[in-house]
Amino acid sequence: MGCSWFACLSGEAREVDGEIAAIDNVKIFKYREIRQATDDFSAENKIGEGGFGSVYKGRLKDGKLAAIKVLSAESRQGVKEFLTEINVISKIQHENLVELYGCCVEGIHRILVYNFLENNSLDKTLLAGGYTRSGIQFDWSSRANICVGVAKGLAFLHEEVRPHIIHRDIKASNILLDRYLSPKISDFGLARLMPPNMTHVSTRVAGTIGYLAPEYAVRGQLTRKADIYSFGVLLMEIVSGRSNKNTRLPTEYQYLLERAWDLYERNELVDLVDSGLNGIFDAEEACRYLKIGLLCTQDSPKLRPSMSTVVKFLTGEKGIDYKKISRPGLISDFMDLKVRGPVATKAEQVNRQNYTNPSSSNASSRDHSNAYSSGASSANAGNTFSSTI
Repeated sequence: MGCSWFACLSGEAREVDGEIAAIDNVKIFKYREIRQATDDFSAENKIGEGGFGSVYKGRLKDGKLAAIKVLSAESRQGVKEFLTEINVISKIQHENLVELYGCCVEGIHRILVYNFLENNSLDKTLLAGGYTRSGIQFDWSSRANICVGVAKGLAFLHEEVRPHIIHRDIKASNILLDRYLSPKISDFGLARLMPPNMTHVSTRVAGTIGYLAPEYAVRGQLTRKADIYSFGVLLMEIVSGRSNKNTRLPTEYQYLLERAWDLYERNELVDLVDSGLNGIFDAEEACRYLKIGLLCTQDSPKLRPSMSTVVKFLTGEKGIDYKKISRPGLISDFMDLKVRGPVATKAEQVNRQNYTNPSSSNASSRDHSNAYSSGASSANAGNTFSSTI
C-alpha cells in the first residue's frame, strides 16, 4: 500500500535532514531568521515563482541581501534537486558561480539562501529587449565579458573541480548578472558529477529544448560536451540578442543555429549580430564569437573544444582553425526526431506534453522574476525537457 501524504512527507523530511547533516560546510538558517529577512515572506519581496515554489528578496542579520528560494511542499521532484544543489554548490566557489549562503531544513521547510544579484538573468534582460525593456545597456564590451565569464565558470566546473561537474541546464535564464553585469551560473539542481576514468554517465535526459545536445537527447549518454553544446547556443544568443527559437520570424529565420550556419556558409555571419548595437561593435571579434559558437555546437561531440580552450578562443589567446568548423547538430533535426516522429514512444508523448516554444510569446508576457529557479521546476517549466530514454 502507498503511504499517507503525511507519512511520505515525514519520511522525505528525514531523508533530507540526514543528507544535510552529512554536509559540514553549509550554514543552517533558522526558519524564524528567514521569516524576518523576508518580512514574513511579504508579497513586496517576492521576486520569482515557479513549480518549485517561490523566491524572495531578503536582508540577512549581517546586512547582506539574499535571494531566498522556498521549496514548495508539493514539489516532490524539487526535493531531489534541492539536495543535489546543496551537495554541488556548497563545495565550490568561483567568481562566475552563484554563492550559496546556506539553507533551512526546519520541519517541512526546505529553503536555499543565495547571494542576491541585482540585474536578473540574461533571458529577462538581454533576450527580452535589452535596454528598451530592462534599462540595461548591453554594449559589445558587456556581452564579450559575459561570454568569457560564463566560459570561465564552466571551465572551472568541467576541469578544475574533482570530480568534474556537468551542469546539464546551461541557458540564458540560468545566467544571472550582478550590478556590474558580471555573469554567475545558477541552478545546479540538475547537475551531475563525472566520476574519474569514465567517458560518460548514462542518465535520464534533462535540460531545455533548444540547448540540448542531440547525442545526449537521443541516447541519454551525458558528457561535458553536452554543456559545451549548450554554451555554444547561449554564445550565439548573447551576440545576436535573440533566443534560440522565435516562431514570430519567417520560417527560415526561426532557429538561431540554422540561421547561423546558413550565414556562415555564405560568409555573412556579421548579419547575425544584434542590430540593437547600432553598428557599434568589433565586427571581427563578433564574428569570431559566432564561429566559436558553431565550433561548440558541431554535430560530432568529439569535434567540440574543451571549455578551457573556448576561453582561450574568446580572449584571443589561441587561434582558431576555421577549417575545422562543421555542420552543427541542428534543433530542427532534434525536433523531427523527438516531436514529429511518426511513431510516438512513451517518452516522446511526454515530450509533446512538456514542450512549448521558448520564444513564441511576447517578451512582455514572460515571467520577470529572478532566475534562481530549479531545472525542471522553473518558471519556464514548459521549456524544460525531462524524460527517460
